[in-house]
Amino acid sequence: MWLIDTSTMCLKYCTSPKDHKYAILSHTWADEEVTYQDIAKLETARQKAGFAKIEKTCEMASFQGLQYAWIDTCCINKDSSAELTEAINSMFEWYAQSEVCYAYIEDLPSCHHETLGMPTLDWLSPSAQTYRWFTRGWTLQELIAPRRLEFYDEHWGPRGEKSNLLAEISQHTGIDVDVLVDSAVLSKTPVARKMSWASGRQTTRVEDMAYCLLGIFNVNMPMIYGEGERAFIRLQEEISKESNDLSLFAWTARRSPATFFSGLLASSPAEFAGSGTVVRYRNYLDPNPEYQLTNNGVRMQTTIGRAELGKYVLNLECGISPKAVGHPFQWLGVYLFKTAFGFTRIHPEKMYVTDDTRIWAGNRSIVYIHKSLRGREEKRVSLEVQGRMFLQYHAEPYYTVQEVVSAPDALWNPQDRYFLTMEAVSQGGGGQSDMYPLFTGFKGLNISHGGLHLCSCLLVCGLFPDSQSRLQPLAVLYTDRDPSCTSILEAIRASKGGEGNAALLDQIRKFVISKHSPETEEPLTWDHVRERTVEVDQTVLTINISPNPTGAEQERVPREAAKIYTVSINIQPARRLRASH
Repeated sequence: MWLIDTSTMCLKYCTSPKDHKYAILSHTWADEEVTYQDIAKLETARQKAGFAKIEKTCEMASFQGLQYAWIDTCCINKDSSAELTEAINSMFEWYAQSEVCYAYIEDLPSCHHETLGMPTLDWLSPSAQTYRWFTRGWTLQELIAPRRLEFYDEHWGPRGEKSNLLAEISQHTGIDVDVLVDSAVLSKTPVARKMSWASGRQTTRVEDMAYCLLGIFNVNMPMIYGEGERAFIRLQEEISKESNDLSLFAWTARRSPATFFSGLLASSPAEFAGSGTVVRYRNYLDPNPEYQLTNNGVRMQTTIGRAELGKYVLNLECGISPKAVGHPFQWLGVYLFKTAFGFTRIHPEKMYVTDDTRIWAGNRSIVYIHKSLRGREEKRVSLEVQGRMFLQYHAEPYYTVQEVVSAPDALWNPQDRYFLTMEAVSQGGGGQSDMYPLFTGFKGLNISHGGLHLCSCLLVCGLFPDSQSRLQPLAVLYTDRDPSCTSILEAIRASKGGEGNAALLDQIRKFVISKHSPETEEPLTWDHVRERTVEVDQTVLTINISPNPTGAEQERVPREAAKIYTVSINIQPARRLRASH
């Protein structure tokens, strides 16, 4: 850490801000700022416009009995990446340890009461303009960290102290008064709330929008200029290592047009603009779920709720404080969509709000949620939902269908009752370096009549090539009345939807292939595997497959070249079917 001697204006190195008493300058940069290299040659430095700020800071510090001052323009050797990283990671502490901070607001006009000669304190009124100092990213920590902060206008006229402008500053910036009084309160403030304070601020470099918030969140990370928005993703990753505060995910997309899919992490603080009233709900009877950012997404042990239209919803364990006594607490959540590789966020342009937590009742389980979707990832998720196979049951009176197990579970959406067939992905959408298997899924079914068990069934559905190597949908139904199916049905019962589904699915695939393969050596094609009719105890089970490009969709999803099918199982008495002929 370099300090300026206020009497000689020479730099002095110190190892800790606690070793010296010093003043510190908060300002917005302009043309001709004095750099670390310039300050070594005072005559050269004096020729620059920025030297006036340095000179005035030293003058005021000396008048207040302080031997040293710190100014970011000339007290950091930015030619040294190590020194720059150290300075940015410790800057909040430097402001917090200062004896006094001078906030020089260069575009604040000088103005005094004509009679008393006292500085006016109404420059932060709701009708006042927004000065540039309040719009910059770096000045956020410079407003919060110092214990004593003095404001000065364009001619260095005093315009009040932070301590006597608390209400006005809070209204102007959204920062809580108790945080302005004591920055130690930051650790108890929700992540989303702190992010909202930076939502309307800007920095010259994209990366600095993340780096200027390190002190606010008490985290450290290396500076990598050139990484762009990736810096803000890294900031959120570092925050997640220090806290299980799920309000980190309480943001709404500001991108135009808003994307349908996204990860849990925001792309910039601007997406937290509406989170200024968020409060955490701390339930000591049921603590917040532990979560961890992994290379497979956000790993979390939680209960995924189901809201309107069967949508998945993640509880963020935070909400909006009641506006009045007697009003309910409003819980916040985000909508999720089940993909082949875990959950992803949908409708990022809005939050889920409820005062009823019963949708999250139940046992917790481990889930994976995409932390971010960029480029190829977003394209892959969009391609996934272009190929879907819906299942429907049409049973005559007195017949009931019970689903026993389904596989692969990762491709089955129980709310909207469809399999992701991955057809668009497997046909080259995943990239030249990826290979995907043809989709094969199964459902284990128990069919009853009048409350009595009629039969157990195995429904196999999937994609098979036809004679021209074009992919076609298939659905085949087997029952336990067929002796050749006994081993497969027993394997389904033994599996019970457990960890063995991958092996079970492979076993079923081999069963279908072996049962329907031609006796010649030609490969199995769709012509060999078609919809089949099964008759059991005067009951006929028929399968129909029909394209359904619009009716079965319950979400607005990309539909370019969409392949959506509906498999219908019809169950009716055999005699009625024969009578109709």
